Order: sequence, then structure tokens, then C-alpha cells
Amino acid sequence: RARGGGGGGGVGVAPRRSAGPPSPCAGSPTAERKAPKATACSPIEPLGEGNIRIREVEVEVDQGAMGLSRRKSSNGEGTSAGAEAEAAEAGGSGRLFRRVGQATLFSIRAAASNVESMRDVPLKRRVQTLSVLTWLSGVALFPLLTIPICIYLIFATRLSLLVIAYITWFVFMDRSPKNGTRRRLFSRLGVWNHIRDYFPIRLVKTCDIEPNRSYVFGYHPHGVISMGALVNFASYATRFDEKFPGLNVHVLTLASNFMMPFLREWILWMGLCDASRQTCGNILRKGGGECILLAVGGAEESLDAHPGTYRLTLKNRKGFVRVALKAGASLVPVMSFGENELWTALPNPDGSKVRNFQESMKRLLKFTFPIIHGRGIFNYNFGLMPFRRPIHSVVGEPILIDSPCDVTTDEGRRRVDEVHALYISKLKELFETHKKKYNIESTIEIK
Repeated sequence: RARGGGGGGGVGVAPRRSAGPPSPCAGSPTAERKAPKATACSPIEPLGEGNIRIREVEVEVDQGAMGLSRRKSSNGEGTSAGAEAEAAEAGGSGRLFRRVGQATLFSIRAAASNVESMRDVPLKRRVQTLSVLTWLSGVALFPLLTIPICIYLIFATRLSLLVIAYITWFVFMDRSPKNGTRRRLFSRLGVWNHIRDYFPIRLVKTCDIEPNRSYVFGYHPHGVISMGALVNFASYATRFDEKFPGLNVHVLTLASNFMMPFLREWILWMGLCDASRQTCGNILRKGGGECILLAVGGAEESLDAHPGTYRLTLKNRKGFVRVALKAGASLVPVMSFGENELWTALPNPDGSKVRNFQESMKRLLKFTFPIIHGRGIFNYNFGLMPFRRPIHSVVGEPILIDSPCDVTTDEGRRRVDEVHALYISKLKELFETHKKKYNIESTIEIK
């Protein structure tokens, strides 16, 4: 083929056909319709610095169609039935060539659009996307790799004794997941600022909280992975330590996360602890601003993480109230607007096959997850990355508990019911007060 003239993106020239005997159908209207001239199509804009043109693809498509036409016309000795069959075959093949060509053109134009759009993305947004991708990949993939890595280090390297000693230490000796004694070295890392700005995530303070008490923060809704809870309370990216000085909040998560080598160190240095009653008591009894945060709805509520809905699993969840009353800790409701907007989940109404499967998984493995999709790394329509949608976590007014209470007595159980009803009332009031600020039209549903 001959390409366009040099410099400055000249117009491509259609290639010449090889010399040969003229087609019997040349010049006929039918042949002209089946083989349109290549010069009738105009090239698209060049991609990047090169002069990528579409003309050559279109010429190949037209040449394929014309070749079929020549083969049809050269077989003049066949019967009329054979000629008709061959004509039908040639027409179908010609349409196939055209469709392949159209698909190729569409792909090239789409690639051009993506390249141009990527060039317009500021560097800081790329860094934000990379930071979120790194965090989510670590949470999702790192647990699957730690066991094979440890097996390799034990059986294939000279580090076997060191790895065995490490595993023995954290399984039998390390009590930091139970008492929250690790320093929060990772809570101030700069990567959390990029993750915060990706969505963005904001922490909203409605009142002062005295640092001379212990508190149980209830986080609602759970969402898919409680991203707002991690950024606002497990890191200092949203200035929690400045807005609520003197408070040290430990986000509680599944105890199984602390049985994963290496990953456990990562989350421990962010202040996370396991979500057991023993851990709650150990931390809250310290007093003096030591706090815990629970996503009260848990895995059950994550199945209702659909955009535009606030369906909370809370009606029969009284364990966090018992923990607070037993330790004499005050309760703080937190409503996180936008937590359910980060992914789109597959519909799973109660009683559906999808919901039944997810419930069975929760009973068997003690955790479950919604079937979700979000955006991609280089596109905005489909993938597993969360959408860039804002999260506003509003911290409500504390429900003060002045003294511990024995929750096993009849009076204690009545006290639990009273505080639980008061908590739900305060949470609804918090939702109704602030939902208009964040363009929320739905209502809260307690189940």
C-alpha cells in the first residue's frame, strides 16, 4: 500500500489493484454497488503522535467484497442454480466482511476516544485511582497469597525457622487484636489522603464529645466494605484526631482477618481489632477516651447495600447495647450518607435464589458478600472499582451511660430495650435532619 504524503498527517492514498484481466462485470451498476470506492470514506483523526488511519481497513473490506464478485463472474459455465447459490454465498461473505470491518472501525474509534480521555485525566486523579486499587487489591488478594508465600518460605528457603517462629508468635502469644495495644503507625500514611479524595469522603461533626468517657460508635449502613468507616475512623485522613481530640477509636472486624500472616500487621497498625465481646470489654474498660466502632448491621446488612436505599438491620441487634451498658460506655450513632452508592449490587429480594445462596454462605462461613459491579480502571461503566461518589459520615450526639449495668437481670434487660429504642430514635432523627443536605430522597427502613 502507499501511505499518505510525509509530514503533518497527509491524507492516505488508496492502494492500486494488481494488473489482470478486467472483470466481466466491471462498469456495471451491480458491481459498483457491491464494491464501493475506498476514497469515499474519510479517515478519523490521528491517535497520539502517529498518523493512524482507518482508510486501509476499509480498503481491505472492499477488496474482499470485490474478490468475491470476481469469483462469481468468472464461473460463467455453471448452471443457473449453482450461480444463484454462489451469488448468495458471495453476498453473505460480503456482509461478513463489512461487519468485521465495521467492528474494527468501532474498536479503533473507541481506543482513540479512551486515549484522548486518558490524556485529559489530571495526574492527581490517577494517583487516587491507583491508591484505591492498591488498597482493595490488598484486602481482596493478599489473604489468598499469604498462605502460599509462607509455605514457600518454609519449604524452599532458609527463612523457615523465622517464619515458623512468626506464625507461632501471632497464633499463641500476640494479644494485640484483643486489647488494641498496637501503635497506629499506618493511620497517618499519605495514601489515605488520596483514597479520601477519590470519592471524596468527609467526616461531619455535629457536637463535641467529651474525651473522659468510653464510647461505642454504631456505624450505619454497613455498605459493601464500610469504606467510610475505614477512612474516617481507622485513618486520620479526615482529621478525626483534631475534630474529636482525646478519642482513640478501634474499628472492629472479623477475627479471621488476624489469622492471616502479614495482613494482620497491616490492619493492626491501623488500630483495628477483632469483633468479639472479650475485645469490646478489654478496650472499653480502659476508659479515658478508648472507643470501639461497630458496623452494627454486619454481613446481613451488606446484602441490602443497593444505591438509593437505607435498609438497616437493627431491630433485633441489641448486642452492641449490652456491651455498652455492661462497660458503662456511652453510645454514639453514625449515619454515613453515600455508603451504599459505591457499587451496584445484583437484585436479591428476600426469598430469591440469590438471597438464599448468600444467606447459606453466611451461615456456613460467618460472612457473605453482595454480587456487585462498579467502574473500571480505564472506563466509567463496568468493573470492580468503586464509583467516585461522595460519602458523608455524620457523627451524632452521644447517648450518655453513667454507670455499668448488669444486663443479665430483668431490670438490666429492660434497660437494654429502653436504650436500644432510644438509639433507633436518635439514629432516625439524625438521618432526617441531614438527608436533605446530601440530596437523599429515600427514607430509612429498620428491619
